[in-house]
Amino acid sequence: MNQIGYVKEVKGTKAYVMFKRMSECGDKCASCSGHCEAPPLILDMDNTLLAETGDTVEVIMEDNTFFKFTFFAYVVPLILMLLGISIGYILTYNELTSAFTGLAFLGVSYGILRIVNNNHKKNKKETVSMVRIVPNEELARLGL
Repeated sequence: MNQIGYVKEVKGTKAYVMFKRMSECGDKCASCSGHCEAPPLILDMDNTLLAETGDTVEVIMEDNTFFKFTFFAYVVPLILMLLGISIGYILTYNELTSAFTGLAFLGVSYGILRIVNNNHKKNKKETVSMVRIVPNEELARLGL
């Protein structure tokens, strides 16, 4: 999955690259009544291309890594919350208790997410890397 990002800051061997998030309406917010706002995403990565502040770079992320993180961020908390609600209701037959059990399981899921994130950082596996610096002529041609 390739993305175009803007180098916002460079500190040593790290570059802070800003990406514009796409909104649900595909950036056609004038015709959409959702009033969605998509704030930019800033990632720090190794500055392998020696990009400077203000450069536009093409960045690649492995698809399987993206889908794995999406699964952990969205599906695991949902499954654990529903599991907690089910267990709480089966054990007590009380809806309030099952709701609190579901919230407790949701908290556990965020603990699991934190562990997965820390393991990922510890392994230092680069999942996002710069491919090339995009020249201004190409940006103009693409309309960016």
